Amino acid sequence: MRILQSRRPTPPKQSAVRTLVAGLLSVLLAVPLLAAAPAFSAQAAPHRPEPVAAQIDRFLRAQLKDSAIPGAAVAVTHGDQVLMVRGYGHDSTRQAVTGDSLFRIASLSKSFTALAVMQLVDAGLVHLDDPVRQHLPEFEMADPRADQVTVRELLNHTSGMTAAVVPDLSRSQPSSPREATTSLRSAHLASTPGTSYRYANPNYQVAARLVEVISGEPFGRYLRRHILEPAHMSGTTSTVTDDQPVPGLAEGHLVAYGHAFAARGFGSYTVGDGGVVSSAADMARWLIVNANDGRAPDGTRLVSSRGMAQLHTPSATGSHYALGWGTHGPSGAPTRLEHSGSLFTYTAEEALWPASRYGLVLLFNAGSPMTPDQIAIVHGVFDIVEGTTPPARGPRAAERLDTALALLTLTALGLGIAGVVRAGRWAGRWAGRRRGARLLAALGLLPSVVVIVGGAAFPRLAEAWIGRDVTWRAAAYEWPALVVFMSTALVAAAGTLVARSWRWWRVHLPSAPDEALSDATSAPSRPQAGSPAPPTDRQLTAR
Repeated sequence: MRILQSRRPTPPKQSAVRTLVAGLLSVLLAVPLLAAAPAFSAQAAPHRPEPVAAQIDRFLRAQLKDSAIPGAAVAVTHGDQVLMVRGYGHDSTRQAVTGDSLFRIASLSKSFTALAVMQLVDAGLVHLDDPVRQHLPEFEMADPRADQVTVRELLNHTSGMTAAVVPDLSRSQPSSPREATTSLRSAHLASTPGTSYRYANPNYQVAARLVEVISGEPFGRYLRRHILEPAHMSGTTSTVTDDQPVPGLAEGHLVAYGHAFAARGFGSYTVGDGGVVSSAADMARWLIVNANDGRAPDGTRLVSSRGMAQLHTPSATGSHYALGWGTHGPSGAPTRLEHSGSLFTYTAEEALWPASRYGLVLLFNAGSPMTPDQIAIVHGVFDIVEGTTPPARGPRAAERLDTALALLTLTALGLGIAGVVRAGRWAGRWAGRRRGARLLAALGLLPSVVVIVGGAAFPRLAEAWIGRDVTWRAAAYEWPALVVFMSTALVAAAGTLVARSWRWWRVHLPSAPDEALSDATSAPSRPQAGSPAPPTDRQLTAR
């Protein structure tokens, strides 16, 4: 996307700036695809169990010190044992983060929803390949193919729903699982159910409603009674929106220009797809459930062995997504299970290594997946667990990008001020020239017009690029420094356009009264009837 480029040739320095801007915008549009779905890295390698926790601790201390992330927590498990639960940094109230500090775990919540559905499968109340409408008649769409969507296709994201046809951010946010389901009546499918994998939150919002209808319990209560309490996750709860207050939960952060700023959640609906609030200590227990064949640390079984195997195994051809978990490696025997999550002000990652039975969760109280710091830290910890050496260099990629954007913002502001101040000189250069030359000079307004039109169309252009809805508010949460730059460029372009247009009108398009006055002062006057004639030259000489 090149929303700041004009069609006029530009000096080399200006072209370089625009190229850099286009590159930064490409980063903005590309990274949500990495943040929305599970990330994959190198294949597992042999490792030594004893030093893993200590290595991770040293690595996190160094990396977090070199990043703008205020606080984080980690849990490392091995089979049914907890090797490490630790907090780093502070929260938005300046309290030290501990293993019991609460975080929004975002899309890691999908693994809880999938297990809830699998419990109902174990009970014989539903089958994975049942059509959703068989159990949920209110699931209707403006597409007859929706009748074919199965429970499994909701959980492995092959239903045909996508973020493009069912927007998460720009639609009116539902207030309950029932409303989230009935709000789909005007939506269409992007593909035939079961034919292609497309990650989309509405799949899990419908799954949450399915749990409610089949179990007869509200979704939050079902999670608490059938999953959280048996797993002894007493500090974990679920929310309806990502800004719903939770006792003990501090606000998360946005990151801009190398600094973190406390910010309230975006306000998105999150039941089923991203509403769980938990701690590293509780998530260690969740990892044990998934690594211990569906049994809690005390041996309580939450799901059958067969059900747990289905949760961890991709069932769609060509897809690496299982049911609530992403996978890496062969579909039948993945080497790593994982899932990432982001809610703008919080990010999280969970992972399991089936062969070694290691488990990992990383929780951050800063959002913005546009900045690659969290991703770099996650992959570094993966390297440690998999027996390879992570990069020693701190991330700081976000700070470098924001520094570049700050310079571009100042440049745009300077160009805007210069454009307004020198508008009169620009218009005066073309005064008195032929009409064709003046019209050619008017093309000098075109760059400002291009910037304004392109900036105004940014959300639509971004949606076409990444295949999901984009709003200015979401972009401001995602990458504040970019929105500050774009806003400055838009104001600068608008100021320059208005100032030049006004000066052009004053110089080249004078009003009718001014033209009459000009004619009157330049033409010879005629004597009126009855008035004395002006003296002749001879009379003046005689006097």
